[in-house]
Amino acid sequence: MNLTDFLKTGTYLALKIGSHEKDVYSIFSKEDLGQKYYFDNSNENEGFSYFYDALEIMIIDSKIYSLGFDLARCPVSILNDLSIYSETSFELIMRYLDIADIKWSIENKYSNGRELTIKTEGNVLLGCVYDKGNYWLSKIKVF
Repeated sequence: MNLTDFLKTGTYLALKIGSHEKDVYSIFSKEDLGQKYYFDNSNENEGFSYFYDALEIMIIDSKIYSLGFDLARCPVSILNDLSIYSETSFELIMRYLDIADIKWSIENKYSNGRELTIKTEGNVLLGCVYDKGNYWLSKIKVF
């Protein structure tokens, strides 16, 4: 999964925040998406997520609420050849963003404690958690 355009625009495969749920089905078949993972099984109206490889599509009120990538499920790439894993260091992530010419900044609003968040020009947040001497990539998400 190449995330270069996603990090620049916040859009992945023509999906973006606020898109209608039916737009997801124009890109992915329901069979590919599999089951809906409801936030609260006792109240299915609260929303649900689909998972496809590393991609998580969160839907609330029939609209895309967030798009995110779980690197523990599947690594992603930038420029098709720079692989990013959950263990990729904070410094290497910044270097990759610079190589891909993706504008970024440290986002203080979402940084606290042992987590540091990078915000890209596409308003995508990359959360890095400091753990035992290293930063680990915990999320790549736009919402």
